[in-house]
Amino acid sequence: MIRVAFLWLALALPLAAQDLPDWQHTSINDFARMLGNDDTRILDQALIALNEQTGIEGTVVTLEDRARHGGSDGLEPFATRLFNDWGLGDPRRNDGFMILVLRDDREARIELGAGYPGTADAVARDIMDRTILPPFRDGRMSDGIREGTLAVIDRIARPLAEGRAPERSPDDLAGRVLPLLVLAVFGLVLFRVLRNLISRLRHARRPCPACGGRGLVEEIAPVEATDVEGRPLPRQSIWTRCPRCGWSSHSTRREPRAGTRKRSGRFGGGRSSGGGSSGRW
Repeated sequence: MIRVAFLWLALALPLAAQDLPDWQHTSINDFARMLGNDDTRILDQALIALNEQTGIEGTVVTLEDRARHGGSDGLEPFATRLFNDWGLGDPRRNDGFMILVLRDDREARIELGAGYPGTADAVARDIMDRTILPPFRDGRMSDGIREGTLAVIDRIARPLAEGRAPERSPDDLAGRVLPLLVLAVFGLVLFRVLRNLISRLRHARRPCPACGGRGLVEEIAPVEATDVEGRPLPRQSIWTRCPRCGWSSHSTRREPRAGTRKRSGRFGGGRSSGGGSSGRW
């Protein structure tokens, strides 16, 4: 009996140690690096726009596999457990959704919040079969994730939002949104101008290590590189030059990818009851 208990404990401890991954970004968590830079940017913008316009939270998650995260009980239970652990969606409406792709397991799941009607499962199945899986089978993983996520936004999330009673009239909403949009664009332009100005001022105040003069100039250019598996590895080449004496220094760094900056805030605390659709390729 004691031997059986020790055996059960030995098997249970590795499973207990395999925790669910922590989310890093409210829109995209590409842990398996399956998305291209352009698709990351497109989906990041689409998911943020959906949340700002409707209040619906959606996220894309890619993992290498589920076994290392305690997912030995199957795709569907794992997806629901991850969804509820993160708490996607409004806790009253439960309208969040998750696009989950497991690269090495060759599995994908559209997990819907408990607030979606049963008819949404049929739409999710159609999106999975017609939009996500065909590109996956052709090796176009990033294309399948992009098109599948956009389809979920347009065919499942937005119709649910439009079915709710509007809190304001369309004219009132347009009157409120347009000034905010103009302000946001102006703020973005101002932020980029100030960021470049601060960067130049910071380098201008740095003394040249050769002559001690100030006014160093920094030039940044993209560099094509790959990792050990041959996948694109975006990097930047940085030249720092002194216009007085001609001293120069060269270095490289990883280029920031769209959507990789951690956003402030958190998910709303919603839950899923297991609705959605799964696919394997």
